[in-house]
Parts: sequence; C-alpha cells; structure tokens
Amino acid sequence: MTTRPTPPLPPRIGPIEVPGDAVSAATWDWVHRSLPGYLVAHSIRSYCWGVAIANGEGWAFDRRVLWVASLLHDLGLARLTRNTMCFEVEGAEIARRFLERRGLSPGDADRTAIAIILHMRAGVTLADGVESVLLDRATAIDVRGDGIEAIASVRDVVADAFPRGPFDRRFLRAIQREVAIRSGCQSERLLVRGDLVAWLARSPWATGTGTD
Repeated sequence: MTTRPTPPLPPRIGPIEVPGDAVSAATWDWVHRSLPGYLVAHSIRSYCWGVAIANGEGWAFDRRVLWVASLLHDLGLARLTRNTMCFEVEGAEIARRFLERRGLSPGDADRTAIAIILHMRAGVTLADGVESVLLDRATAIDVRGDGIEAIASVRDVVADAFPRGPFDRRFLRAIQREVAIRSGCQSERLLVRGDLVAWLARSPWATGTGTD
C-alpha cells in the first residue's frame, strides 16, 4: 500500500463534531496507515451519517465509540487474503485489541467490536446498542443510498469533504473477492441475496439523486 501523509485530525466535518481524545486520534492515524483511501473516506462519511441519524432520531450515543467503530469497521476488508474469519469478525477482533492497547476500556472496546460485526448482519436493533444501529444504518446509506433522506442536512458538505471517487467499483470488487475466498460469509448474503450490483447501479449516489 502506498504510504501517504496523515492529515491532521479535524475538530469538525461541517457541523459534525469529531472526538479529539487520544484514542480517537490514534485510530485516525492508524486507519490512514492501514486502509486504502476509498475505505478511509467511506469510513469517515459513515461516522458523519451516523451522527446525523442520531441527531434526527434524538438518540443519545457515545461519540467516541461511534467514531472508532466507523473508522475501523472495514479493517478486515483491506486484508482479505490474511483473514481466517469473515472480514467483519476478523476486523472486529483486530479493532478490539488495538483499542484496548490504546487505553479504551474493555466495555467500550467490546461495544465497538459488536458494532463492527453487526454492520454486516440483518435485523440490527437498539437492543444491540445504539452505536450498532447507527453504524448499520450509516453504512447502508453510504453503500446503497438506502435511507439517504435521513442525512439531507449534512450530505453535501460531508460528500464534498470526503468524495466517493471510485468507492462503488472498489467496494464491490472487495466484496466479490471475499465471496470467492470464503463463501458463507455475510458478504455472500450482501452480494447475492442482497443483489449488491443492482443496488449500486440504482442507488441515489450512482444516479445523481443523492447529491442534488
């Protein structure tokens, strides 16, 4: 992977506050060293969409847990050939260890890992944790445009700061690669039963209706 300089941690992305504690900053630095640019931008957008959803619903949430879960949720997708488990499970365990080493409490590290695992599962509810619901809904918006109306107030400013670029094409290729390597994972459900190719083709991001 090409090494690129890590930009400073922004205090805000548009109106969205970014946590600036040591764990959040360390996670920001790590993902810039560990993920390709298209996944970094996707992960940051997902955090912003999650905050917008929480504000719209009036839900209280842990901003730091949502931040680190969003930034790390596709960690396993960037290392498919080294994984021994489905990418979201592998990534959750790596994230848990990283966060605990950086000083996050075991309880918050566990909530983060659960959110990462569940973002690829169907039927996530508030009983699974508010951050799990927010990450699930936010990633659905960023991948498929599903529920995009919930982020109307921040959509343009966030998408301008962290553009999609080749996200659709590269994300689809990564999901297809996991299915080829390890069938039976949630990636197969998303690709085949969820008809990811058709979703991407008709999403408001692809058709232009998500960026008016």
